[in-house]
Amino acid sequence: MIKKSTILIFAVFIWLSFFNKIEAATLRLSPSVGSFILGSTFDVSIILNTQEVPINTVEVELLFPADKLQIANPSLGKSIVEIWATPPSYSNQQGRIYFVGGIPSPGINTSDGIVQSFTFRVISPGEGRVTFGKTNTSVLANDGLGTDVLKQTSPADFKFILPPSQGPEIFSPTHPEQGKWYNDPNPILKWTASSQSQGFSYSIDHNSNSIPDTVVDTNEAEAILSNLESGIWYFHVRERAGSSWSGASHYFLNIDTIPTAAFGIDVSPSRHTSNTSPILRFFTTDSLSGFDYFEIKVVSLKSGPTDSTFFFESSSPYQLSGLRPGRYEVIVRSYDKAGNYRDESAVLNILSLFFQFMNPDGIDFYLFFVPWGIFVPIIFLVIIVVLILIYLTWKKHHIHIKMALKEDFKMLKLFGDKN
Repeated sequence: MIKKSTILIFAVFIWLSFFNKIEAATLRLSPSVGSFILGSTFDVSIILNTQEVPINTVEVELLFPADKLQIANPSLGKSIVEIWATPPSYSNQQGRIYFVGGIPSPGINTSDGIVQSFTFRVISPGEGRVTFGKTNTSVLANDGLGTDVLKQTSPADFKFILPPSQGPEIFSPTHPEQGKWYNDPNPILKWTASSQSQGFSYSIDHNSNSIPDTVVDTNEAEAILSNLESGIWYFHVRERAGSSWSGASHYFLNIDTIPTAAFGIDVSPSRHTSNTSPILRFFTTDSLSGFDYFEIKVVSLKSGPTDSTFFFESSSPYQLSGLRPGRYEVIVRSYDKAGNYRDESAVLNILSLFFQFMNPDGIDFYLFFVPWGIFVPIIFLVIIVVLILIYLTWKKHHIHIKMALKEDFKMLKLFGDKN
């Protein structure tokens, strides 16, 4: 007779085996690492391993750095996919590739299947990662249920470099790190000089492969540039030594003096509320260096001197806390990766629970706000006008009013005598 414990252990073993089998497939990129020269092209393939689980559908969202890479060839290579439910499409502006492909039943079981290959062109130096989207990537089993069996995805990390230097070695005291964004449009470039140097020719443009002409521009191993527009710049220099010119060396500069895009601040439940912990939501983008982070500062709009407050780093959504009834200015500061920032603000009116239209700074009528310094004189004037109207009415009709009062007193007296 089989013991219950043995049956239980066997059932657990079967369940674990089934669970491990259900989440089995992997997607990876090949190559997963590499260095590529600016302007060159290279292929990246999506490789599927089903781990012995037959599958019939592959959905892929591939994300790439749009400031570093572009799709160079829209033609598709060989693929295990036989039916395109959603043919591959791409956006070089968004850095995104998306497709849904299928394999008719009984599906496919593969350990190294090429789902699709794409050709990229390097457009900017630096480092970049190509990744699978988290929400729009799946591998469905050929089980009639559409079970997602994708267990793991692996990204690829690449380095994008300038062509090897064939002349002086270039460096910059103001922009020391190639690939980093700076908000200084006035770079200083320096380079090494040989003992036989007779001068240098240099140029700066947006072409990574430019070569300076053979006219000496300076005898100094330094160039001071000014007021460069925002964008990616390439500095080139070559040296004349004796009667010959060296090859060209290159140095690239990322300059961004433009702050992030303007944005709004959404306040929940509203900017006029008795909730002392409203929620702020905000979002922005940056077209050059890219958005980096947000900071927030909350300023009380009380009359009279107040302590200054600091900006602190935050993210959206952000919930304020502990606000007392009153008026506040919330300043949200957005930074890009070059250090530029933009400030946007919103005025909050935190209302008392008992007098939601009143606060220490004035009266809040929801559609507009009236400070006490304006509201009190207005009320005073209204009272004066009312008193003047009462006086004028009395002066004009006081005889009739007196007669009416006398008649009323007589009626009251007669009524009292009868009683």
